[in-house]
Amino acid sequence: MRLSTRVRYGIRMLVDVAAHQGEAPVVLKDVSRRQQVSLNYLRQVMAPLVAAGIMRTERGSLGGVRLAREPGDIKLSLVVRILDGSTAPVDCVDAPALCARNTECVTRGVWCRLKTAIDGVLESLTIQDLVEQQKMVGQSDAIALCATPERAFGI
Repeated sequence: MRLSTRVRYGIRMLVDVAAHQGEAPVVLKDVSRRQQVSLNYLRQVMAPLVAAGIMRTERGSLGGVRLAREPGDIKLSLVVRILDGSTAPVDCVDAPALCARNTECVTRGVWCRLKTAIDGVLESLTIQDLVEQQKMVGQSDAIALCATPERAFGI
């Protein structure tokens, strides 16, 4: 299963905003520069997050974006659902009626287990977890997280 760039960039944007927000809102142009993602694309990704009450915008010369919730209250599973929908690797997991073989298909069980595992990991992590991890891990060490995610995130 591959997550879309909307999800990947959306989570990066949320982590960046969480790490940089203070008294003043975070300027989206600064997030764009730090994350090396087009400003227009970030605006597109941000729209459903604002509509869902995860982020909010503030207009004016001192405007920008903020998280509308505490970073510890924003689970990665919620962000993925907002930006991508289901994590099911195949359509029959969420809609068994789509396949006439759903009651006899042994591979559907594998896909259901895969979705459950993915959802479990995403449900166990928050934006705050990633902010804290970012503080502890330098960019050069980020690759090591793939080898030992349980040490990094306690999973």
